[in-house]
Amino acid sequence: MSQHTLETIVTATKTDQSGYWHTLKNSPFYAEGGGQPADRGWIGTHHVLDVQIKDGEVWHLLSEAFPAGTSVEARIDEGVRRDHSIQHTAQHLLTAILEDRHGIRTLSFGIGEEDSSIEIDTAEMDWAQVEALEEEVQQLIFENHPIHVYEIPETEVDRTRLRKETDRTGMIRIVEIEGLDYNACGGTHVKTTGQLGMIQVTTLKKVRGNIRLTYVAGNRALKATQRAREALRSIHHTLSTTNESVAARVIEEHTIRLEREREIKALEGRIAKAKVEAVIKEDNYVALHVGRTEAETLTTAIVEQIAATGRIAVGANYGTNKLFVMHDGTHDLPVGTFLRAALQQMQIGRGGGNHKQAQARFTSVVELERAMKEIVERLQEGVLPC
Repeated sequence: MSQHTLETIVTATKTDQSGYWHTLKNSPFYAEGGGQPADRGWIGTHHVLDVQIKDGEVWHLLSEAFPAGTSVEARIDEGVRRDHSIQHTAQHLLTAILEDRHGIRTLSFGIGEEDSSIEIDTAEMDWAQVEALEEEVQQLIFENHPIHVYEIPETEVDRTRLRKETDRTGMIRIVEIEGLDYNACGGTHVKTTGQLGMIQVTTLKKVRGNIRLTYVAGNRALKATQRAREALRSIHHTLSTTNESVAARVIEEHTIRLEREREIKALEGRIAKAKVEAVIKEDNYVALHVGRTEAETLTTAIVEQIAATGRIAVGANYGTNKLFVMHDGTHDLPVGTFLRAALQQMQIGRGGGNHKQAQARFTSVVELERAMKEIVERLQEGVLPC
């Protein structure tokens, strides 16, 4: 039996809204803490959904209950344990380099499902600095520094070397990366820096006056590289580019798209003006515009311009099954309340808005046309829902 599997006994159970929690006589599972998620695995044939320490005991969440006294096999998901160990050790390495070589402290750390992050005590950092940091990290990975995990009495802890002071007492668990880091830590770690494989920073973001670095390590870094390569291959195929020309070509395509959008907006404005002029020739209190083939943006532009003439404007867009009702604020009609109440009475669509404008979406053109007809009739006849 491996170190990740053991035979044990269920000692207690309890239930809450999450499911069934169990304590074990002995547990191989790491409980969530210190920025590291809990292990996953199995107790018997049931998946372990969470592991938490509560009142000094390790509780394991399952979807079904084992009675206390049941003999069970507890088995860790070794892939998840290895991944968490890699991400956590990567944080130790990043923290050590940032603090010892650049004078930047790590303020917080967390492992997510897809990536991990550290918040660091600096207001400025750019991608040139990030890439230099990655090169420093990679050199230490190549050097394959041993990592030692051991427990010693608190009196034997070399507090002058501690990365961060600890308030733990009794036996202290030390994680030491030879020549690089000496830390009191309860998490899981790999045995050498070489087992990290690679660490890549994926995003850099300012938060609370500090910098948050999101990173991936090990297989997560490999998968991120593969996804980026696949995306690049797709761009090469679509735009007939190379690695050297892709950036310039993407910028060129972006510039062309912006110019086309400006042209489309100008054309929509001219179309809207012509359609508005046609609608307002009929001196109606309620003016209806139906957009069967046009974009939603054009429909809303036309309805807004009709409303600006002092009429109550109703617009329907067949492409999105949306209905719009607007006025310029001179009417004593809260169209949001009106539309919402009318839809409730008709039992179709969902929508709402404010005093001057409202919109609703429907599941079909049939519903849209029914609502359009009913709304226009109610407005023309002054039949407003209570």
